[in-house]
Amino acid sequence: MEKVKVLVVEDEMIIAQSIVSMIEKMGYECVGTAIRAIKGLELARALKPDIALLDISLKGAETGIWLAEQLKRELNIPYVFLTSLGDKKTIEEATATMPYGYLLKPVAQQGVYAAIETALARFSHEQRTPAQKEVSMSVVKDAEVLEEIKNPPLLIKDALFIKDEYQYVKITLSEIDYIKSDGNYVEIHSQGKQKVLKETLKNMEAKLPSEHFFQVHRSFLVNVSKIERIGGNTIRINDQEIPIVKEKRDALLAILAG
Repeated sequence: MEKVKVLVVEDEMIIAQSIVSMIEKMGYECVGTAIRAIKGLELARALKPDIALLDISLKGAETGIWLAEQLKRELNIPYVFLTSLGDKKTIEEATATMPYGYLLKPVAQQGVYAAIETALARFSHEQRTPAQKEVSMSVVKDAEVLEEIKNPPLLIKDALFIKDEYQYVKITLSEIDYIKSDGNYVEIHSQGKQKVLKETLKNMEAKLPSEHFFQVHRSFLVNVSKIERIGGNTIRINDQEIPIVKEKRDALLAILAG
């Protein structure tokens, strides 16, 4: 499990330092800062942040708007603009890039928190395929318990973002061994650690890519690539024996063979 990575591109150093401090207090990780758009793009390419906070009116030929366009086209990274209420033309140009939010300067910690939370949730929703959205809607209609789930995990690219206290933690899908259901909760087992959250196994299955995750039992969803052995009624993952029912075993073997 790792922290959500944030890139800050802001040419006013005092504001940039203040934002970095806020980010770290919230439990996120600032992976880099830049005062110019070109440097910001270089850092984004190298560090692959999960989200970027961009000043609209950066000094130099390339503005924050230019950088936002590059992040969207080249890296598919969500971004939030920082602004001091610029002129109408600048705001219209910024809005045309479809940002995931705005932060008005001077920024406050609650504003940064809300902007990051909202941006991650919206980006996660937009990245889902039509099939995933359809399955998710079916799950919501079928599972009344979901009405009580206030902060469902977000699937963004190759990772799950799970709410822990007041911030998200990031779990890369390839690091997940298996997910175990325990009533209205699930345990996500990853690299010898586990994370418990209020969620249903059915909803987790709807979120995760079916080519990588397979439900072997009513209480277990496994990462197919982590399977070490398949027995008669169990499979082994990371030295853990997990039950598998016969029809699921036959289907799993067919998948692995094909």
